Amino acid sequence: MNTIVIESTEHGDMPMDVYQKLSNDRILFIANVISDNVATDIAATLLLKDSEDSEKKITLFINSPGGDIRNIFMICDMMNMIEAPIETVCIGAAMDEAALILASGTPGMRLATRNSIIAVNQLSHDWVTHSDLTDAKKYLDLAVMDNKRMMEIFAKTTGKSVKQVSEDLNRRVFMTANQAAKYGLIDKVVSFSK
Repeated sequence: MNTIVIESTEHGDMPMDVYQKLSNDRILFIANVISDNVATDIAATLLLKDSEDSEKKITLFINSPGGDIRNIFMICDMMNMIEAPIETVCIGAAMDEAALILASGTPGMRLATRNSIIAVNQLSHDWVTHSDLTDAKKYLDLAVMDNKRMMEIFAKTTGKSVKQVSEDLNRRVFMTANQAAKYGLIDKVVSFSK
């Protein structure tokens, strides 16, 4: 279901999809599995918003179970490529690979709501189990390389060593927003006035 809002313009009132309206206001959502289409849409929108105003903040809300690491790397690369500051906000859950996007926001602008859950762990690829033996080894080598790169990014964003992050995230770790802030995945927990 697409929610329609009315946008007042110089040409009169125009109906607009709520996500388009939010995008116009530099607010983006990742609210599902990060598929090829989702990643491409997010990367393209980040690039567009940066070209419109490279000094104005872009806010990226995240409530995602993760997705293919290639898609996550594409979004993270775009986040690093553009000049606009990117505020990341976990609202709900940033699971597995989605936590990498959360942690890759602009330092000081990585947030989570107090009821959010952040889960991080090493990568797992199902490609290995769906391949013949020769290809399985190649996929395993790729998974090891991807996992190393993911740990390097987590180390950079948390200020910890790659060795420490790899040890800490050897198995899935669930963190509350406060625990994620203490670990360095986010900068602060969003507090509400109510």
